[in-house]
Amino acid sequence: MSTAPEKTSYQALYRACMKEAAAQGKTLMQRLVVRAGESMPRRAALAPDDHERKLLTDAVRILMKHEATLCEAYPQALLAEFAQAIAGDTRKAGALSFDSLELMGDEQMRESVELMRLQQAVALQVDGELAELNALICSVQGLRTVQVERNPLRPEVYVRSLRSVVLQSPVGAAVRARWMLDLGEALGPELARAYAELSQTLRSQGVVEARFNAIPAPESAAPAGARATPAGASTHASALLNLKELRRLLSGGTEEAAPADAGGRQQPDFSMTVPAAFEALQDMRQVDQVMKRLRQRRAEGGVTQDEARNPTQALGLEVVNLMVENIAQDPRLLPPVQQTVRDLEPALLRLALGDPRFFSDRKHPARRLLEQMTQRSLAWQSVDAPGFAGFIEPLQQAVEVLLSTRIAGAEPFDFALKTLEEAWGDEQQRDRRYRQKAVRALLQAEQRNLLAEKIAREIRYRPDMAGVPREVAVFVTGPWSQVMAQARLADESGGNDPDGYAALVADLVWSAQPRLAAGNTARLAKLAPALVEQLRHGLAIIDYPAPSTQRFLDYLAGAHRQAVEMAARPAPLSTSMTREELEAMLGTDEDEGPGPWLAPTEAQHSGFMETHLPTAPRAIFQETEPGFGDTRPTSGELAPTLPEAGFEPGAWVEMMLDGGWARYQVTWASPHGTLFMFSSAAGKPHSMTRRLLGKMLQGGTLRMISGRAVVDGALDAVAQAALRNSLD
Repeated sequence: MSTAPEKTSYQALYRACMKEAAAQGKTLMQRLVVRAGESMPRRAALAPDDHERKLLTDAVRILMKHEATLCEAYPQALLAEFAQAIAGDTRKAGALSFDSLELMGDEQMRESVELMRLQQAVALQVDGELAELNALICSVQGLRTVQVERNPLRPEVYVRSLRSVVLQSPVGAAVRARWMLDLGEALGPELARAYAELSQTLRSQGVVEARFNAIPAPESAAPAGARATPAGASTHASALLNLKELRRLLSGGTEEAAPADAGGRQQPDFSMTVPAAFEALQDMRQVDQVMKRLRQRRAEGGVTQDEARNPTQALGLEVVNLMVENIAQDPRLLPPVQQTVRDLEPALLRLALGDPRFFSDRKHPARRLLEQMTQRSLAWQSVDAPGFAGFIEPLQQAVEVLLSTRIAGAEPFDFALKTLEEAWGDEQQRDRRYRQKAVRALLQAEQRNLLAEKIAREIRYRPDMAGVPREVAVFVTGPWSQVMAQARLADESGGNDPDGYAALVADLVWSAQPRLAAGNTARLAKLAPALVEQLRHGLAIIDYPAPSTQRFLDYLAGAHRQAVEMAARPAPLSTSMTREELEAMLGTDEDEGPGPWLAPTEAQHSGFMETHLPTAPRAIFQETEPGFGDTRPTSGELAPTLPEAGFEPGAWVEMMLDGGWARYQVTWASPHGTLFMFSSAAGKPHSMTRRLLGKMLQGGTLRMISGRAVVDGALDAVAQAALRNSLD
């Protein structure tokens, strides 16, 4: 087992490796441009017509003109992708989603197909080098076995980044298409070279590969993102589920009736419904097991492909099969939940025959039922956890009712959903009361904090702040800016300075500097009592802790006494602070400032976690790291960040609190994204700042469980299967 220093060293190597890979992006793009500059003229010479020759000639000329811009942009595009991965977002940015497919045009579908084709081509060319790098990258992350998805340097990341910088280039579509073709062809060998260089550097630092761990698939399982042949389907069907037909299903398109047999019964046309996983199943030698399962389903009276009257219905059944298997294999779900999803499949198949809205309408009762049962289940880490039995038992009963009913359409699912919501109602009502009180507190805190930050910035640039003592500077730009903000938010008259809290700053700053106040002790004696009373009153309106209030007032009283003493025996004046010293003292850098502050009552209602928890990691990168001494810092920064769209309400995380891991759901995010609230299965809220959330992600005390809803992810996997089939 690695010691703590070794783990720290490996973590530094991991971060340095990410930075090095991003910095290499410039050289990598230069090599791609060189290769493309050689290949495009060759293709132009072989082009069958003058128009294509001219397009290629123009494309290579424009490419050379934009080389410098592309070389600067590519490292930044890579850096953005890597930062997302380090923050815990493992979803594929820009990947095809099920819900977006209906709105896609033919050109967008063609681009998606071409992008995946390029990803596959590059992956084939770097296979050997990538396997070695995967093992080393996983090792420096502290993983004992290789987990391919944990490597942020996967080929698709480089392909997506390439597409991103090409799309951002101010050139025509025809030029971009030819750039992507030639730059993409060049990416494979050059990326293999970059992988080999990174692996060599990691090995030179003593990194040992994580081991590969082959885990046999369960007997009834199909590959993730794919599904076995639908019940009753012919195993000799020849065509594939593809993007065009899936889009037609989502848009509610109808197909011409299939030919009828001698008895007048229409035969289903399986030209578009061969399961995406069939070839993979053959390779895995699972066909016999799958066919056994299909025969069993037919014997149990389940819905079969024979009941489909047209290709659209048959395709709908295939999509349900794929979706259910994707959900049932989701490792985030506990086994009883996975089984309940499988049990629900016959009811969903019946629904798909007559109500294709299920696929395109996110508010369809059946879709909402699936979302509720899967997302709610993420609250529990084990079947023995408190509250899980109360969740799963009514769910299993509702599924049994759905299986036994013969009422067509969405109505049974709507009834089942409402019944479950009532069964879970006590918990929901309790959670709602907790959340409402917490949300009110956090909304008020964010609004006040944003205004306080603006006020503090204005105070920092006041001329009289140049010589102010540190304690007073911190006070007026911290707690007192909160007081001024609260007064403005509470005032309905529209005045510029309600209660005179802003005007007080000048008197406070003057009186807190003994050498200044010593020149007019009469004014100080008259001013001090009212000043102290107004300070107490102002701090009370934000519920500022009494001990902290008294400490500052004691400090101020000491400054006033010193002024009186200095008036009796004058002392030479010291020089005031420079502007640079003041800026350093106040911490104007947003990342170094105190961050949002909550009053004790607000913190209590929302379970606020202090920002100074000991979870902050070291800086991501120093100028150089061991083993990557030639790494040059890029203009971007791989700093603690949040995954894009990763922390919307409904997402689940695991947090290390009180010495143990527990699951929490994101139940609220403030309008400006500065505060987040989480709730446990027991309904207890916890809130934190965006900064602390980023630090916990980076420090490994918080990890994402679901950046994507289970059902949405399962349907997206169906779209990805259709995309793969569209390559042929």
